[in-house]
Amino acid sequence: MDTTVPDIWFDNQGECKYCHIHDEMEHLHPLSDDSEKLTAIIEKIKADGTGKKYDCICGLSGGRDSSYTLLKAIDFGLRPLVVSIDNGWGTQIAEENIKNACKHLNVDLINVKFDWDEYKDIQRSFFYAGVPDVDSPSDFAIYAQLFQTAKDNGINYILNGHSFRTEGSSPIGWSYFDPLYIKDVQKKFGTKKYKDLKSIPTMTPWQLISRTFFKSIRDIRILEYMDYRKKEVDAILQERIGWKDYGGHHHENKFTHFVQSYYLPVKFGIDKRKTELSAQIRSGHITKTEAETILSQPYHYDQQIVDEVIERLGFSKSEFDELMQAPNKSHKDYKTLRPLYKALSFPINIVTKLGILPRILYLKYC
Repeated sequence: MDTTVPDIWFDNQGECKYCHIHDEMEHLHPLSDDSEKLTAIIEKIKADGTGKKYDCICGLSGGRDSSYTLLKAIDFGLRPLVVSIDNGWGTQIAEENIKNACKHLNVDLINVKFDWDEYKDIQRSFFYAGVPDVDSPSDFAIYAQLFQTAKDNGINYILNGHSFRTEGSSPIGWSYFDPLYIKDVQKKFGTKKYKDLKSIPTMTPWQLISRTFFKSIRDIRILEYMDYRKKEVDAILQERIGWKDYGGHHHENKFTHFVQSYYLPVKFGIDKRKTELSAQIRSGHITKTEAETILSQPYHYDQQIVDEVIERLGFSKSEFDELMQAPNKSHKDYKTLRPLYKALSFPINIVTKLGILPRILYLKYC
């Protein structure tokens, strides 16, 4: 991680913000042979789910991380309700992975499908906004839908497939979302009002704040208590649930493939491999030399997927080229909740130092 990350800072010893976040996450999610902390969490989920049909929600994209999270949930004896979000960009391999996982593990699936015209409109808005966060409407909608499904079913826990040991913590200058931000971009550039996008799940600013800080429904990342290594996991998934690899990281979704391999590197000079490789160095999975060798190779992109994105979003080639060459902007150019987080930085600092809330909330947002 270096100064190409806009919100990075370094302390007096030259350690960056993201190393501090990694240290905090390792403290919160210790690895141990007997996994006492994870065992306690699993038992708590089971106890709170007594008498209910499901004791947790598990989002499933067909990707490696979410598939393994679901598999481990079943191995631990949990009773997950699976939620899959269809934003119109899923690959056939991902769809097959979802079906195979649910069939082999005998779990119930809720599939939430966005109206394409609505989602197309909000995606176009983010291209016109000139920001790197063009995938944030989908990320936020997934987050909102998982919480809503948990609330509707009286479930207190959502299992999240993210692992800081393999993916790191995404810089907010590269990937940011909150409801005020998405609403402002859609207001400025969309043809439809944000409130009229009925098929796309959302939540109010207060709901986001309360769910972040008060946690009536908890977001649990069980992979962060495991020495999770991708190559080993692939073999397990293939054997247990007939899982198939789809290529690069998060390439189970065509639009995310396009964003990470083409849009971010070409328009913004952002290479998200830096975050992932830095995390894997800190986790002892690879050496810095190995990571530098990987980064020395340009991020490969699929021109067919680039062309498909342009066509399906209704851009002409010339219009898309103009958007790619337009001045770069960020979430700071639009209304967001960041000023509120900044205003609350002092009390947030105090409560995180006291251990009432995770220190990462202050490190990342304040």
